[in-house]
Amino acid sequence: MHKFFLVTAFAFAAAFTLGACTTPEVESCEQFKEARATCDAKNGSDTSSEDKDANLCDNVDAECKEFYDCARQQECVEVGGVFRLDYAKICTMPEGKECTEIAASSE
Repeated sequence: MHKFFLVTAFAFAAAFTLGACTTPEVESCEQFKEARATCDAKNGSDTSSEDKDANLCDNVDAECKEFYDCARQQECVEVGGVFRLDYAKICTMPEGKECTEIAASSE
């Protein structure tokens, strides 16, 4: 019984710690990914940004938070028959940082 209690307590503590340690920039990145995925869903194809964004928020630079906050609030527009978040002209990445690998190539 004592062993079960220790294992349960450890599992709960680990789950709580992992869930509670989201930094503001990671949270902004995740919200950006959600907004872009919602927009991409309007395209109706399986080639969404979800696959490209799989590891986007794993190692987020704190300086990217402002970019993500700006980008996720932009309008989802149709450009050349493809829906995209229209953030390329409005939201700027911090100098010397690349907050999203997709911004330079497809936006």
